[in-house]
Amino acid sequence: MRVAGADRDYRSEALRPPAPAAGLVPARFSWAYRVHGGPPPRAWLCQADRCVRLHGARGRAPAPSRWRADAPLRFRFRLADGAAPVRVDRLRLTVTGAVVGQSGE
Repeated sequence: MRVAGADRDYRSEALRPPAPAAGLVPARFSWAYRVHGGPPPRAWLCQADRCVRLHGARGRAPAPSRWRADAPLRFRFRLADGAAPVRVDRLRLTVTGAVVGQSGE
């Protein structure tokens, strides 16, 4: 995807969870992407209007408690003021979860 201006957000296509995700609660996620053509843009991973800032082109973080396992996620990018356009590719996302209502008994 091309991220070309600081005046708007650029969103990836929806990343839809596989059917086995139903009944899980997202616990952690890891991401990776590659940037060509200049400094990396600011980045977030979003589900509806709930976004987590991504610090760097790869990493891991706990999933927000309000994220749902059965709903799509999208990467969101925005250039810093005055930054040159860049191309972002090789978007990767892994979400791990826990079974809802599972107890240690």
